[in-house]
Amino acid sequence: MSAEPRPGAVPLRTVLPSLALNGVVPLLVYLLLRPHLPGDAAALAVAMAVPVACTVAVFAWRRRVDAIGAIAVVTFGIALIVVLLSGGDPFVLKLQEAVVTGPLALLFLASAAVRKPVLLVATRLLGKSGKTENALVEERRRQASTTLTAIMGGTFAVHAAALTVLALLLSTAQVLAVSRLVGLSILGAGLLVVLTYRARLQKAAH
Repeated sequence: MSAEPRPGAVPLRTVLPSLALNGVVPLLVYLLLRPHLPGDAAALAVAMAVPVACTVAVFAWRRRVDAIGAIAVVTFGIALIVVLLSGGDPFVLKLQEAVVTGPLALLFLASAAVRKPVLLVATRLLGKSGKTENALVEERRRQASTTLTAIMGGTFAVHAAALTVLALLLSTAQVLAVSRLVGLSILGAGLLVVLTYRARLQKAAH
């Protein structure tokens, strides 16, 4: 008798194809195109554009969003803009998601340091905490939001730093081979810490 999947669990059969598309396919495309194109930037841009195009096509066809693919789409767009502004520097494309998580790390950590955490500000702007709370509840909410914001900022900082080191030390092909796996592992670990901390808060509240 097969075990029932846990609520909220993501089946591996849906994750592995996305990891292959966003991790393996760009490397293969780059290796095939690099000898036929004048530089790294062009081959790298085309290689990274392939999973982006597939993600957009799947969404248009099935109206289903692939989380990993969506991250690839956003980061590719931002990286491409930065590449154009930098005059075609391929190093920016090698950074991949670090061009997003680096600035996010600064924003999250700075907001936590001044005790105006991004998560609390966002919650208030979305109207999810509109009613007046007493001072003790408000302080606890601020402390929890500050801690969560700091955890997320630290995760983004480690992610950006790791991908930057890989971009500096490895060739383009090597970066394509390992950076997505390293990046997702770091973000996954950060998400686990966030969920563990939230579970502790919920347990303490009951």
